[in-house]
Amino acid sequence: MTTDREIALEQALVAVIGAAKFDGLDERNIVERATALLLGNNSLRYVEHPHVGNAIREISNAHAEALTRLPTRA
Repeated sequence: MTTDREIALEQALVAVIGAAKFDGLDERNIVERATALLLGNNSLRYVEHPHVGNAIREISNAHAEALTRLPTRA
């Protein structure tokens, strides 16, 4: 069962990625950089596997959702 917090976090991530694209930023680069930070031994990463892989999958899913919902010319 999905919690209210999980729903809110998913929506927040879609909105952040969408805002980056809407403002003309390279959202793909942001997604790739976030993935690299999770895979590397970075101070922003505070979880271990399998949570790292799960987080990367959620970022990818949110990116796809944002692209689906934004007009082709944001």
